[in-house]
Amino acid sequence: MIDREGQAKAIGAASMHYDRDRCLHEMVRTQAKAVPQATALVFGDVSIDYHDLDRLSDAVAAHLIRIGVHKADIIGLFLPRGINAVICTLAILKAGGAYLPLDPALPIEHLDFVIGECQPKVIFVDGAHGEKLASVPSMKGKVIEADAMLGEMANKPAIALSAANITGGDLAYIMYTSGSTGRPKGTMICHRSIARVVLDQTYVEFRPDDVVLHTATISFDAATFEIWGALLNGCTLAIMPESDFSVSRLCDVMQTTGVSISFLTTGLFNLFADHARAPLPQLRHILFGGDVGSAVHARRFLERHPGCRLTNAYGPTETTVFATAFQVLPGFSAAELPIGKAIAHTAIAILDEELRVLPAGIEGQLAIAGDGLAIGYFKRPELTAEKFVTIDTKEGPTRYYLTGDLACLKPDGTVTFKGRRDRQVKINGKRIELDEIEAALRRDPRLTDGIVLCHVQGENLKRIVAYLCPKESHVGAGADLVQAVLTTLRATLPAYMIPNAAVVVDSLPLTAAGKVDRSKLLPPPIEAQVRPTDSRSKTEELLTTLWQGALALTGVDLDRNFFDLGGTSLQLMEIHAGLEEALGHSIDVVALLRHPTIRDLAQYLDGNAPVPTRIAAAAQRAALQKKAISHLRRSSL
Repeated sequence: MIDREGQAKAIGAASMHYDRDRCLHEMVRTQAKAVPQATALVFGDVSIDYHDLDRLSDAVAAHLIRIGVHKADIIGLFLPRGINAVICTLAILKAGGAYLPLDPALPIEHLDFVIGECQPKVIFVDGAHGEKLASVPSMKGKVIEADAMLGEMANKPAIALSAANITGGDLAYIMYTSGSTGRPKGTMICHRSIARVVLDQTYVEFRPDDVVLHTATISFDAATFEIWGALLNGCTLAIMPESDFSVSRLCDVMQTTGVSISFLTTGLFNLFADHARAPLPQLRHILFGGDVGSAVHARRFLERHPGCRLTNAYGPTETTVFATAFQVLPGFSAAELPIGKAIAHTAIAILDEELRVLPAGIEGQLAIAGDGLAIGYFKRPELTAEKFVTIDTKEGPTRYYLTGDLACLKPDGTVTFKGRRDRQVKINGKRIELDEIEAALRRDPRLTDGIVLCHVQGENLKRIVAYLCPKESHVGAGADLVQAVLTTLRATLPAYMIPNAAVVVDSLPLTAAGKVDRSKLLPPPIEAQVRPTDSRSKTEELLTTLWQGALALTGVDLDRNFFDLGGTSLQLMEIHAGLEEALGHSIDVVALLRHPTIRDLAQYLDGNAPVPTRIAAAAQRAALQKKAISHLRRSSL
């Protein structure tokens, strides 16, 4: 465990106040000067202090400048979560550029669109993903392998880097989210918006001895809170490894690194509340958000962690991570969790269809103003003008972002979420435009049309279901058509946007006005076919029970693939947690990935299958990063 309290007492810490004109890297340098020996980043058994973080990012920034990076140039980050990603992010800003986080797990077609639209001048990549990046057709910029570069720079002397002419209003990053027009849209966020969410706030307090957990992928805006919340406040950022991500592994990392502040997506928080082992006494603040919060799970968590502060946070990407927050106190008894009040440097309003401000108690569209607002959408002026509007309020003309969320304002300023005005849904913190999935379906040459709905089944289980109208030449193809269409979607859309189920229909039901009557498109049966001859061992019975609970099924065939049944990574974590509890010992979560049917997994657990090895890509990535980080460790000795 990191002795952050001892470090804080010995060294002190720079008190950082919100200055809307300062840029992020200047504030990190202030911390590096104030607490150079304080631990900045920890990843497994490796850590680096603020001095080395500043020194290495200076060196990378100097290299970027030498190869022609200028102010506002876009630089891609095609990196997994890790120390290298943080160093390169900071270096990009020091060079005057803006970072474009790219998830290596995204399909080629999606990456091709984003890279083609942004045309990043440089892209940082790790050794495990260089080949995939090279296969992106639109890739024209310079590629830098981060592992090799940082290994070379680790033992070089410090470089005196001149500060880039950047202010708080300059572009810091572009983050892409699902788009209702059928293509992703890039949200442009400035330095000021990021600083405002983690400095001089009342919904969260960062202390010099805090350890902040980093679990989000760098292309998810929760990473903004995690990375900059730690670095701008002189805290330690504890980075969660991408492999072996499970509730038990999460608890292990929290325990060994002494995590005191963590943001978890709502789905992950619910699993944590249900399955976390012994209470973690060092935890003092958990924030969760990204979906409708569960009051039941909030109460369950507080019962086990009575001394921990718990916050339900809300905010679209366009308002930089969080806009409102609600502290759940012990004894909270309401059935639903509010999304809270506006955080500092933020304003909210509830609007009617004419964009007039509504009084408290009337439901309308939630609009958000303040320093967190994005600059706009990259190369989308029409959409920017549509979503970012100026509204006359009693404070005068104010720029607001129209969220599309329905909400109601209580007299005390607390906001309750009421749903959506459009067809956007959120699942495990990821924003999904159903129209984007439909646009991809309609490009499939085997279909005449395709409709997508999100059905809620079981206890808040959301299932995306596609309804497919085949062309005459594919009528009768049934399951083969479904698998072919889903395979095509997987090559086009991020994994979290792939429908959990698909149904072939002869035609789509229509209203009297000739529009698709979505209310008549019922969800497919949740029971799976089970062969009556199936006889199950005790382990198979246990797995069947866990699968049925996680997937809201009434039966599961022993040989059905977990992911073919619509299973997600979060549901896999739920099954893994339940399995560890039932068996009373730890299980490598990779085993569930390597044995995705009940029969295969039961055989493995009962000792009748070979022990699975790590997934090759994950193992290669870990080896390369460990090699690079070893240079960092030697340089600080």
